[in-house]
Amino acid sequence: RRQRTRYLLITAAAADARARGGARVRPFRQGDGSRTAHWSFFDMTVATQLKQKKDRQNERVPVPKLPTVDEVRKAVPAHCFEKNLVKSISYLVQDLLILAGLYLILPYVEQYLGWMGYLAWCWAFGFCGSALFVIGHDCGHGSFSEYEWVNDLCGHIAHAPILAPFWPWQKSHRQHHQYTSHLEKDKGHPWVTEEDFNQRTAVEKYFAMFPLSGWIRWNPIYTVVGLPDGSHFWPWSRLFTNTTDRVKCVISGLACLFCASVAFYMCDYSIYNWLKYYYVPLTFQGLIMVIITYLQHQNDEIEVYEGDEWSFVRGQTQTIDRKYGFGLDTIMHHITDGHVAHHFFFTKIPHYNLMEATEAVKKVLEPLKDTPYGYKSETNYDFFFKYLWSNIKLDYLINKSKGVLQYRSGVEKATKTE
Repeated sequence: RRQRTRYLLITAAAADARARGGARVRPFRQGDGSRTAHWSFFDMTVATQLKQKKDRQNERVPVPKLPTVDEVRKAVPAHCFEKNLVKSISYLVQDLLILAGLYLILPYVEQYLGWMGYLAWCWAFGFCGSALFVIGHDCGHGSFSEYEWVNDLCGHIAHAPILAPFWPWQKSHRQHHQYTSHLEKDKGHPWVTEEDFNQRTAVEKYFAMFPLSGWIRWNPIYTVVGLPDGSHFWPWSRLFTNTTDRVKCVISGLACLFCASVAFYMCDYSIYNWLKYYYVPLTFQGLIMVIITYLQHQNDEIEVYEGDEWSFVRGQTQTIDRKYGFGLDTIMHHITDGHVAHHFFFTKIPHYNLMEATEAVKKVLEPLKDTPYGYKSETNYDFFFKYLWSNIKLDYLINKSKGVLQYRSGVEKATKTE
């Protein structure tokens, strides 16, 4: 089979050489004794291909004229930027009541459905807990209300019960929005180059490919351990650089500790019950958040930019809207299928106006649909399996052109179609 493959490669290369006016080269055939000539030609062919690939990677690709943020903003209806405090609070109360309702029905779920019912309940908690996170997410961006103190208060009310320290998360998340798809500065979504990948240990290389890793990548790995930004609970982690940030870290951490303590009290001071009915469900919420944030910024075709090639608009166009279906997009306040619009105006548009704004953004990006900067959307009813497969397939970035990187699988796929 290998010999047959070599034969086909060399035959094609010889034909290409003749088409380009080069010397006639007799392809290697099975049984041919001229193996030295064969391998010499084969090495020349590979060297030529590698040189062409390297030249392409060092060549700067022209960028079409992209819309400015102001041009996109003008296309979005003005009322989409209006923040309604009453409506925002009603969504906060709604999500808290839904979670309370889930706990009220849990005894009956376990009584009649056993462990399978409990696991299904944990998935439901994960989606509804993520909805509560999105409300706090609005607070962190300032799109919950016009009042900073209200945003901070409601942000803690939304995030503390799910053990997400509000102010530290707000700080780390802001940098992700400011530098989306920047190779070095997009800290919340650290990009892995080929060099980075080769320097990692086997555990570091393949941890994300292990299906169960998703349940712990948010909590404790991201928020507690602090990979990659720094611990969100430890005031002297690398995430915090001044006294104000450290004091905020302590306050948000104490809010989470208070909620965890209340849960421990309600579980009759039983560590087993606390883990089963509080922490384990929170790992499902963390899994949902990991899936959402991962799929919003990952596929074969997205681009990542070095400093000289990066711009705010260019980076935001690499965001992907995902439709999960089954009512989940509505439950989670359209953070899934309205994320492109959110990324353009992350401090301006409340979640309940994202879908209308999305339609406007799509129209602005329509002329770019045949370029890497068009509007990106996918329907993923199989979102969990899409997440698992993407973690296996998308291992590291390589240069697509000068200053522009893409996942290895994406570059290879594009090369095959050329």
